[in-house]
Amino acid sequence: MIERWNRLDRLHRRIETCVERRLQRQLGLSGREFHALSILHARASAAVRPLHLSDLAAETGLSQSATSRLVARLQDRGLISTRSAAHDRRSVDLRLTPVAHEVLRRGTPLLDRAVHDAVRALSVDDTDRDLLHYLDGRAAGVGSKADGHMTADGASC
Repeated sequence: MIERWNRLDRLHRRIETCVERRLQRQLGLSGREFHALSILHARASAAVRPLHLSDLAAETGLSQSATSRLVARLQDRGLISTRSAAHDRRSVDLRLTPVAHEVLRRGTPLLDRAVHDAVRALSVDDTDRDLLHYLDGRAAGVGSKADGHMTADGASC
């Protein structure tokens, strides 16, 4: 079980690295920043109460202070707005700006493609064949690229 967990962890890190590079190169955002915007968008789409800073920390797995720094970066870039929560002045409500909606519109297919390309670029020798089949959705021929680092568009991760 530990060996399979370690292989899964290595696979996750390789995919995350490729995705991170693509997001940074094409959107100027880190994976965590894009993930935070996605969380805010999902909450807004579900019409639940506004997302508070503490909620975002819980959903991203970041500490409260790391989440505060993340929110400050997103706010500085004009991607989110903040305001004191109506029910508790100590809480902060987070909202996406129109710019963030455009970033998500452009970035969601980019993210999907980046994950797809990263999975396709992996070598079977590096991880579990069944897991790659599951992630990629292919029935056969998983990860046959020789260098294991090229994406479908020819760009390296």
